[in-house]
Amino acid sequence: MPARRLLSTLCILVLLAAGSPRAAGENTSHFHAAPGVPEKFPEHPAVGETAPDFALQDTDGKPLALGEYLGRGYLVLAFGSASSANFRKSAPELDRLARNWERMEVKVLLIYTREAHPATLREKAPKSYRDRTQLARQIRKDLKINLKILVDGWDDEVHRSYGAMPDAAFLLDPKGVILVRQLQARAPALEHQLRLLLSVPEPGPQERPRKEEIR
Repeated sequence: MPARRLLSTLCILVLLAAGSPRAAGENTSHFHAAPGVPEKFPEHPAVGETAPDFALQDTDGKPLALGEYLGRGYLVLAFGSASSANFRKSAPELDRLARNWERMEVKVLLIYTREAHPATLREKAPKSYRDRTQLARQIRKDLKINLKILVDGWDDEVHRSYGAMPDAAFLLDPKGVILVRQLQARAPALEHQLRLLLSVPEPGPQERPRKEEIR
């Protein structure tokens, strides 16, 4: 009897394993936010380390490398996707930051990654790199932002090299050294850091940040 029970248990476990989502297909992780996403911000890349280098294509198919944005001024590097509510909120704020700090040679670059919450999309979740690029192009139009968006490869190599957090942001110095990293992009906090780095006074309590204030 014990042997029969053991055999029955093993059969059930085999059936459960065969029916798991992971066994359904190799690309399952691209349609779900959980696989590959760490529970907390990984230790690396850390503040003080050199940001991982990369080369990606923008939404028009033009290849661009991280090095093209370094050398002069600071760079804000932010990750996100259309299905992320935080990205939809932060992208316009980062677009405004880029306009306000342009005179100080501060640049902002967005990297479009795997969908954070694909089930919330009005369209079908992207099933290829081409689909991902089209969605990145559409979200840029929908949010009415002028920021350059680079599209991460289907293997998410760049996103993984930066910790794979869905909405992370990094502030890099002109040499590509990480000065600040955020679990979720927050433009006001990034602007505060930029003011400290560039010795720009904070606006008064009743003042609204204006482009003319940044010289």
